[in-house]
Amino acid sequence: MKTTCRRFLCSAILLLAILAASKPAAAASADTTVVDRRVIATYFHTTARCASCLKIETYTHDAIATAFPHELESGHLVWRLVNLDPEENRHFVQDYQLYTKSVIVAVEENGKQVRWKNLEKIWTLLPNQKKFQAYVQDEIRRDLAPSP
Repeated sequence: MKTTCRRFLCSAILLLAILAASKPAAAASADTTVVDRRVIATYFHTTARCASCLKIETYTHDAIATAFPHELESGHLVWRLVNLDPEENRHFVQDYQLYTKSVIVAVEENGKQVRWKNLEKIWTLLPNQKKFQAYVQDEIRRDLAPSP
């Protein structure tokens, strides 16, 4: 009985994660908002995704949505998902030197990317949701701060 409940709970959590993944698309619509400076957080994935890959997406989405709702709404922060499998997205592998599923945080000024960072620690922090989300939030917060 416990195994059946666990399977049901895991299935329900996975379904919620997939449904939550559809919500970032609304935030991604802010991608067309015109701002002088914005931060773009992107989760690059492939069509085939394991439980860890889905967890990275969920943790990142939740970290951004809870800490930066005003920045998302104003367009100063954009959250997006990009599947690397379609031909038109494969250039990102070379652009960002990707070798696995990754979260990239990039800064754009006047429509031109001025810097980016691969948040490589997400894989080592994955077992600890609080540390994972704090790491993502700290990196984004650092880029949202005005340049000196």
